[in-house]
Amino acid sequence: MRQKITKKYEKLILSLGLDEVQESIIKSTWLDYFSSVNLSAKRGWIVHNYTRGIVFTIGLLIPIIESSGLNKDICNYNITIVSVLGVLIAGLAAINRQIGFEEKWKHYRATAEFIRNEGDDYFALAGKYSSYKSHKDAFKKFISEITDFKRKEVETYFKIEKDRKNRQN
Repeated sequence: MRQKITKKYEKLILSLGLDEVQESIIKSTWLDYFSSVNLSAKRGWIVHNYTRGIVFTIGLLIPIIESSGLNKDICNYNITIVSVLGVLIAGLAAINRQIGFEEKWKHYRATAEFIRNEGDDYFALAGKYSSYKSHKDAFKKFISEITDFKRKEVETYFKIEKDRKNRQN
């Protein structure tokens, strides 16, 4: 999927009538950033939802195992299957909360959508780019907008991480 989106935008960038240097700058400044943030959002969503799904499924299985008589000691150690599953649930829930998978994937998704929308406005010469006659004319404004956003994004990300860690302590 990532390559499909990247190829679509690469083709679009080549059709804008920009010089080779400008095309390269857009690819490195906008397209690479969009692709990596989009991928991070997808990966974060997968990890978050899989860990929640595992916790949910195991949580449903515990009462079934307990009531069915399958809750036996493991390897003659007085540790039951249910106690191991309980520790697994607690561990997965703690990891999910500590690392903040949900917050991170939502943040990455919002960032990817903003970057995509900014690019789409530039490609269509719409929004803040509507006063420009060509993509060459709007190029500096577009790169400046993306660069400013990326700077703010770094500051925001570290602030979010600091706030999240402070809430956990």
